Amino acid sequence: MADRDTVTQLGRLLGAAARNHHEAHGAGPAPRWASWYASWLEGKLESFVGFEPTVEQITGWLQEADTRYRSEEPDTKWPYFYAELILDSLAPAAR
Repeated sequence: MADRDTVTQLGRLLGAAARNHHEAHGAGPAPRWASWYASWLEGKLESFVGFEPTVEQITGWLQEADTRYRSEEPDTKWPYFYAELILDSLAPAAR
């Protein structure tokens, strides 16, 4: 299980991606949000996951995290839920 500080840092980075996406594309539905976030996150995740993931890997992680978040409806805010899932389940499987 990822430590809280790392989850918090990655969650903040995911939140920054969301803010940048909103500034670039405005509010409303964004069907390609995951690939946009992944491109923005490219080069920023190695210190979290221990390797440099591809845009395709990041996109897949984000899509999987979103699917699980919507099905589980946790009390955790989405960036931190995604961060914990990426660190604990998705990224380690890609190594």
